[in-house]
Amino acid sequence: MNFKIQAKGIFFVSISQFGMALSFSFVMTFLPFYIAKISPYGQKETIIWTGLIIGPSHILTALAAPFWGSLTSRFRPKLLFERGMLSNGLLFLIMGFVNHLPLLLILRMIQGALGGVSTIGLILISSLSKEDRLHKDFSFFQNSITAGQLVGPLLGAYTASVFGYRTAFIFAFFIATIFLIFCHQHVEEVPIQKRKTFAETNLKKSLIWAWLLSFTATIHLTFLISILPTLLGNFQLTDNVALKSAGFIIISYTITAIIGNYVLSHIALKFGLMRIITMACILGSIFQFLLSISPNIVSFTVFRMLQTGFIASIFPLTLSTFGRDIGGRTVGFMNSSRFVGMAVGPIIATTVMAYSNLLILSLIIAGLTFASLWGFIVSLSWKER
Repeated sequence: MNFKIQAKGIFFVSISQFGMALSFSFVMTFLPFYIAKISPYGQKETIIWTGLIIGPSHILTALAAPFWGSLTSRFRPKLLFERGMLSNGLLFLIMGFVNHLPLLLILRMIQGALGGVSTIGLILISSLSKEDRLHKDFSFFQNSITAGQLVGPLLGAYTASVFGYRTAFIFAFFIATIFLIFCHQHVEEVPIQKRKTFAETNLKKSLIWAWLLSFTATIHLTFLISILPTLLGNFQLTDNVALKSAGFIIISYTITAIIGNYVLSHIALKFGLMRIITMACILGSIFQFLLSISPNIVSFTVFRMLQTGFIASIFPLTLSTFGRDIGGRTVGFMNSSRFVGMAVGPIIATTVMAYSNLLILSLIIAGLTFASLWGFIVSLSWKER
């Protein structure tokens, strides 16, 4: 397979994952409002149903990710990737015609179990990429997901408000379908993967610490949204002003996450992967601390933008340190760290803020970061011996 075909495949796998992230964030923006609309229950019960429908799917996705990765040793990865995209698109379509919360919950649970698309995407990238470009290609794949998560909420909110919820669900189905067609036409087949068990990689300790480091990096990226209204209230921002400010802050730090991921992945080969990972963890934690003592909303926004700019590269760079030494199941195991972090990050943030403050939360996140970074560095040094 020549370089042009490889580069084309990497581009369209990443663009297809952009489409999946776009369709998911598109729907997640208006899903709570749709639940409130069709709910026959009171406010308290509806809030509980909203949490059940939206939250647990991340845990199911994390549990299913290693399984989906292992399937690439039995079935063609491209076929699995396409079927995953199609299944998720069809589930969005069905949701548009559902007006019973228990059925909607079942569909979301199925969607969580089918959430291994990004794991298979990482395996496709690993197979198509050259060894010396792996960190850049993983970074591009990660940035594609982030870009989809940035654009999706804007389109989802607009579509649902103008055309209604059912049309919005149908539109999400067509988004997934269009990017599925791109993938089918432009991504070359890659061989069925060799089966490598977790034990066979001889990297068990390193992988566990890498998982913890990626998990902590995801907490960095996801904890803020759940407590942002409270923090903005501390700056005397309320109601519509707070809502607009929150939107601006989220868009701003998502953009710097994309830029930071791109820049750090491109200098990693020159300065060394571990040096860049270490620097990103240290600086990200410093800005996390500065975030907690920000005197005004401007400095708060700037510190958050700088924090995510450094932290966003941790997962793709950490994964690329293993190269192709790990199999599909282990890639799934590593990818599950992101989904667990997405589920746990808001829980940690809201729990700590309920009993303490942002400074304590920042110190906890920084402590987890330094502990997992230290363990990862030590485990790699033992592996080299």
